[in-house]
Amino acid sequence: MSPSTLMRQEMRETPERLTEQWQANRNVIAAIAAELAMRPAAPWWVTARGSSSHAGAFFAAAAGLGAGRVVGEITPSLFTVYERQPRLDGAMVMAISQSGAGSDINAVVEAANAGGALSVALTNDPSSALGRAATHTINLAMGPERAVAATKTYLGTLAASARLVAAASDDRQLEAALERLPATLAARRDAYAALSAETLADFDRAGFVLGRGVSLGIAREVALKFKEVCVTPAEAFSAAEFIHGPLTLVGPGTPILMICLDDATRPGLIDTAHRLAELGAQVTLIGPALDDVAGADNLAVVSRPATGNVFTDAIALAFDCYGALEARAVALGYDPDQPPNVRKVTSTY
Repeated sequence: MSPSTLMRQEMRETPERLTEQWQANRNVIAAIAAELAMRPAAPWWVTARGSSSHAGAFFAAAAGLGAGRVVGEITPSLFTVYERQPRLDGAMVMAISQSGAGSDINAVVEAANAGGALSVALTNDPSSALGRAATHTINLAMGPERAVAATKTYLGTLAASARLVAAASDDRQLEAALERLPATLAARRDAYAALSAETLADFDRAGFVLGRGVSLGIAREVALKFKEVCVTPAEAFSAAEFIHGPLTLVGPGTPILMICLDDATRPGLIDTAHRLAELGAQVTLIGPALDDVAGADNLAVVSRPATGNVFTDAIALAFDCYGALEARAVALGYDPDQPPNVRKVTSTY
């Protein structure tokens, strides 16, 4: 464990930054929720790249479960590479970009505005082109992020999108869990080295990260960070999709990390974990309140404290995994702040 890495320092700032985020955005989130209430039949869309796209997947699941709204994903290349203008009139279009500098994401927002959509930006730079273009801008307010690997901005995006879902659905229980979240994360800041050894030691070769529903966006982000900071190939799948064709790739010792939340996906994920272990995979199941799940040969169960809500459970697990991944990268001799070949701001078209 190295407390000197930027990745660790920035991740550890998250609890305090989330408090600042809510103070900065309470009014704008209420305003967005009020406008959405006046558009009860409006389609909801999200557009993003990279880690922001994984946060978008979390938002889609949270909006479906919490607000009863199906969220579709917009492919930016439709507007840029293919030079098409799909209709977005009357929709809500959420654009997520920590830098706000991606020309492709900005092109989607410009088209949304031209078509009469309600555009919402989530960005860490409200003065960016994206922040200026959107109808409403939620300032992630996570402070400068210098490490190449995004951590606190991803966590901030999860929290901000959950805040919007809570406001749009008047979910007081979720609001209370989000109020507790800074203290919840602060209490988990120092368990990383042990958690890394417990959950990631088997990832000494290419493996898989599985989730389902709310946890799928977290699984995708964890798989990206395996590649980015641990230089270890890892692919993310929905557990439901994995048992189709990808199951062919499972053999003795295949490392598989499963993100298991305490919701309706839990029984199926636990069953899948046992099935994969029986096939010889080295499976680690991590999630809240798993103390009643027995481990087995090739199956390790890592139970983490529950937060009182499935969406904040997911955010806390992402926080846990970031710490474990940073510790794993340092143990492998890599610098998680400067992964090879990767830049902090990636401009795509």
